[in-house]
Amino acid sequence: MNAGTNASDIYVNMLGEFSIKIGSKAVSDRNNQAKKPWILLEYLITFRNRSISQSELIELIWGSDDSTNPGGALKTLMFRSRQLLTPLDYPVQQLIIQQRGAYSWNPELSTMVDIDLFEAFSNKGLDSDLDTSQQITYCLKALQLYKGDFLAKSAWESWVIPISTYYHTLYQKVAHHVIQLLLARQDYIQIVEICQKATRIDPFDENLHYDLILALYRTGKQHAALEHYNYTIDMLYSEFAITPSEHLKSLYKEIRDTARGVTTDLSVIQDSLEEEDPSLGAYCCEYSVFKDIYRLESRAIERSGDSIYLCLLTLTDSDGIMLASNFLNKGMEALGDAICSSLRRGDAYSRYSVSQYMVLLPTATYEDGVLVLKRIIQDFHRLYTRKNILVNYSLQTIRAGKTPT
Repeated sequence: MNAGTNASDIYVNMLGEFSIKIGSKAVSDRNNQAKKPWILLEYLITFRNRSISQSELIELIWGSDDSTNPGGALKTLMFRSRQLLTPLDYPVQQLIIQQRGAYSWNPELSTMVDIDLFEAFSNKGLDSDLDTSQQITYCLKALQLYKGDFLAKSAWESWVIPISTYYHTLYQKVAHHVIQLLLARQDYIQIVEICQKATRIDPFDENLHYDLILALYRTGKQHAALEHYNYTIDMLYSEFAITPSEHLKSLYKEIRDTARGVTTDLSVIQDSLEEEDPSLGAYCCEYSVFKDIYRLESRAIERSGDSIYLCLLTLTDSDGIMLASNFLNKGMEALGDAICSSLRRGDAYSRYSVSQYMVLLPTATYEDGVLVLKRIIQDFHRLYTRKNILVNYSLQTIRAGKTPT
């Protein structure tokens, strides 16, 4: 491209990967390790509506670092930044201009930036004065543009953080808004597509996972819905040491209770009842399943008179206080492994809270139950050797006809 060519087709991508495109030529930060020249470019384009003084750019790049010749260092860095633009086949001196001791991205050039389009589409999509179809259309256009957070490779730059937060929050609003509109239309296929992308960008938003699980379920993909539920609760436990909300657990129960069709072939039914990946140890189940097993056992002992103990294992530090999340996650994983390997395959256990497991233990006496729990604790300390962690336990017989709250 020569100097006389119209550069109105300059396009800059800042959501996710940073790239600049003029016509068919493009440059990006995808594989380039020279960070400072790219930061300079990012800053100039982000604040392209004003001239930026040398002192501001020096503070941006070097902060309070002492330099004998900061002006010279800036000129060298500016040269390197312009060199990054040479593959665009456009005069680099006309892209980044200098006037009266200040630099700027040339305001005379028509530069289209994805964040501007994203914001415009988002605002229209959130405009309740538009009809539903228009809102959905604009929201989908906005979501399509959001390929990742603002300047992801520069995420920890102090000036990037508030801008990134603004666009990320706007993305969340748009995603949740359009999902609600699509739920009203029962367009579950579109919701699955939106949520699958959104949970990659925002993996810790439980509401997005809920909507994805619901949409998978409504499209007849019960198995995929249950798999994603299990993935979600594992993520919540490991990342935040929190249990899933009642809202999410209720959805799980609904899916579990209806995830079966009508068939007259008993062998097919039996196949569906069998474990997909049977473990050599005890049976680990979701708490709602554990309650059903408890209730069944509670009814059974009315006839048999057998003793079955309900056991609670709690992980704390040596002062009885809940552990920090990083130690708690590792500790609960080790405790779960110890319970699984120490009990028989017919015994059931479930995670009850972020720091507790519950176990159903068929055993003749209280003393026998204590011996089993001590064996679990011994196995736990073999798996997780941190010294200031305690496993506290309690147990009592389950009562016929009584159920836990």
